[in-house]
Amino acid sequence: MKLYSSRTSPFARKVRVLIHELGLQEQIEELFVDPFAADSELLAVNPLSKIPALAVRADLLIPDSKLIADYLLKYKPGVLSPPRGRQRWEQLQRSYLAEGVIEAAVATVLEKRRPESIIYTAFLDRQRDNILRTLAVLEAQSSKLVTNGDTWLAEIGTGVALAYLDFRMPYLEWREQFPALGDWFRAYAQRSSMRLTQPPSS
Repeated sequence: MKLYSSRTSPFARKVRVLIHELGLQEQIEELFVDPFAADSELLAVNPLSKIPALAVRADLLIPDSKLIADYLLKYKPGVLSPPRGRQRWEQLQRSYLAEGVIEAAVATVLEKRRPESIIYTAFLDRQRDNILRTLAVLEAQSSKLVTNGDTWLAEIGTGVALAYLDFRMPYLEWREQFPALGDWFRAYAQRSSMRLTQPPSS
């Protein structure tokens, strides 16, 4: 299998962390590409020119981090199996919220790359507020997030989201407002899957 990815994309990092947690590193070749200057090979896998994208074989091409995660979890049944009942829905909620933080942060980064004269400040303010409100919910649920042992998509998504805020939006200083989440992340960031997928320093 081939994963078209980026060292700085949080969507790609979610998949890369999952691959390490599932122990699939030897079965998936990582190809780092620039989706904003995509070549024909990436476009053949995902015509939307987005990453991550997974080429399982010539007739099975999977775009989008959520779809890839679903596929990889089925590829190794019983590993990182989602919980059942109410706990499952709580996990899915946290996974959804973490995804929303990532989306808001990426939207902020892309907006700030526009010429200064046309940056939409109200849009940036809305994304910031969305992030902070969501972190408040995750802060209240931080005691339910796993640090060691088995992890799931809620933890992977939350860890990657917080790491991306550190990487691209350090001015938020989110730890000051959400200390319990900061304590959880400090420990979770030490997992080998997180350390091995860290983005470059700049």
